[in-house]
Amino acid sequence: GSPSQGPGSAPGLARSGSGGIGPAGSSGFRRQAEAAFEMQSAPNQLLEALRFFEMPVPDKQKPAFSWGQQPIGQMQMLARFIESVARDVRKLCLAEPRCVHVRAPCYILGDLHGNFQDLVAFEKALWRIGPALSPASFLLLGDYVDRGAHSVEVVTYLLAHKLMSPGKFTLLRGNHETRLQNCHSGYNPSFKDSCVALFGPEVGDSVWESVNSVFDALPLAAVVDHAIFCVHGGIPCPAALGRKDMAPGAAGLIAEINKIPRDLPQPDPSQEGGDALAWDLMWNDPSPSVPHEDEAAGRGYVGQDGFGSNTTRGTGHLFSAHALDAFLRKYSFSHLVRAHEVRKSGFQVQQHAKMVTLFSSSGYCGANNEACCILACEGKIRFIRLEHNKTPKLGSLASRAAAAASGAAAHEHEHGQRQEAARQQQDEAEYAGGAAGAAAGQEEE
Repeated sequence: GSPSQGPGSAPGLARSGSGGIGPAGSSGFRRQAEAAFEMQSAPNQLLEALRFFEMPVPDKQKPAFSWGQQPIGQMQMLARFIESVARDVRKLCLAEPRCVHVRAPCYILGDLHGNFQDLVAFEKALWRIGPALSPASFLLLGDYVDRGAHSVEVVTYLLAHKLMSPGKFTLLRGNHETRLQNCHSGYNPSFKDSCVALFGPEVGDSVWESVNSVFDALPLAAVVDHAIFCVHGGIPCPAALGRKDMAPGAAGLIAEINKIPRDLPQPDPSQEGGDALAWDLMWNDPSPSVPHEDEAAGRGYVGQDGFGSNTTRGTGHLFSAHALDAFLRKYSFSHLVRAHEVRKSGFQVQQHAKMVTLFSSSGYCGANNEACCILACEGKIRFIRLEHNKTPKLGSLASRAAAAASGAAAHEHEHGQRQEAARQQQDEAEYAGGAAGAAAGQEEE
């Protein structure tokens, strides 16, 4: 493409609703499938604009991962496309339960935090043909914005694919998917800062609000193959679940999560209109495995019930390995997969090898961490880490150059012992294929 071939020249703006937000019947799905191949649809126009953003244009002095020098009207047209797609995606999310069932095979990604380069690297290695044609489903665990340089581009990519493949693309809400978090100037940049820098104060504020209206409606949990419980933060404390007459097993838990309001602009339970269960799912952290280490680190005290206040974050709760074991047994899950915390290798197996913390943004805030995603397939959890080649070969494919010399490789490592250590890495774990067998399917290969 060229700078003149961005979204401003797209003839499909009037058709921005062509993603087909219809009932979940065959006609609705048919319209959505057709939209994935309708190049003039708003989501496809956004993806085409992102491909221009990704590629270098030397004769125009435009580096990779840059919009270059664009007329104001062109960027305002891009903003209108984003807002149009956001309105349609919000409708989709409001129709979804708060706990979504996801079928394997499924790619699971953790925090992205505005790292569009890593997101593109994952795409080119794992779903180059696009989510619509991939046999896998896609589950993202939240924290799409803030701190990274390209929050707007990450969100645009995710919203476009959600609209084109709504049944295969699940976006969960993280703690940064709230207005109070993603306007905080200390994140350098916040999502709001990125919107204003790209579109100007008035249009930028409008884009920021439109995307946050989608965040208000995002689901808060997912279950893969009736076995893997997935959230951004962690398991909820008993007080957040509230009702003593809750139905037993996974069905009861899912029913309680599905009672969370589908439109939740302000989830903080300390404020009017907040929800304690949603807040725990978005904010909770695991407690360190060493007794009293949490107190020494100033993270708060975990009581005999396995839960305690998270004083490091100033909100939410900690949960112990004992609390997680009890949670998984009670609700017939085999594993917890969550995000919310950076890990040097991009992932960490914790708490008796029953929990995975996943982080999908490398070089986070200048750190030397890697990015990782998960493939849940055929009863196994496989870890896939990005390899960043700092000395790319001359003559490499344009896609590799556009991905900032980021390649991706799936590492099938040797499996370690089932001891929990701070830097232990296990690259494949088994999970039960159904709720009935979850308790029996927890042995590592």
